Amino acid sequence: MPQPSPGAGEARRPTSPDPATWARDGVKRGRVLFVLAVIAASLVWVAAKGLSGNLVYYKTPTEVLQQGSKLVGERIRLGGYVIPGSIHRSGSVVRFVVTDGSTRLTVVDTGSIPALFRDGQGVVVEGSFGGDGVFHSDTVLVKHNGVYTPPPPGQTPHSANLAGNG
Repeated sequence: MPQPSPGAGEARRPTSPDPATWARDGVKRGRVLFVLAVIAASLVWVAAKGLSGNLVYYKTPTEVLQQGSKLVGERIRLGGYVIPGSIHRSGSVVRFVVTDGSTRLTVVDTGSIPALFRDGQGVVVEGSFGGDGVFHSDTVLVKHNGVYTPPPPGQTPHSANLAGNG
């Protein structure tokens, strides 16, 4: 029976890596990290853009009048409350005044007005501030209390009281 050679069965020790192999591995690692960083940054950018597009920002009448000529012609949203008695209809044009409690701004709307639009109602209007000091709107969004009460049995939603005041 042959004798095992000295060192047989022992694990071989790795030789020290070649400096060129180390440099090549470092470059590969660097490239992988760079690509991962670019992918992560891209995902963060896409998420931020997606969220910012879904947020609804609006300016108050005070902010619009303070910024004045900088906003002329720029499409913005204006939010506030319709001053009671300020709604005047003339054909398809509706003129009303919006306030934030301290400043009033006249709004001229040429779009369709929601059924829930009335005096004292919170609104957000979309349009542009004109050089004439009037906000020209084409969209009116009505704020409501968010309380839903289903119609009583036997009534359809169309025949129910949509105002929600009993």
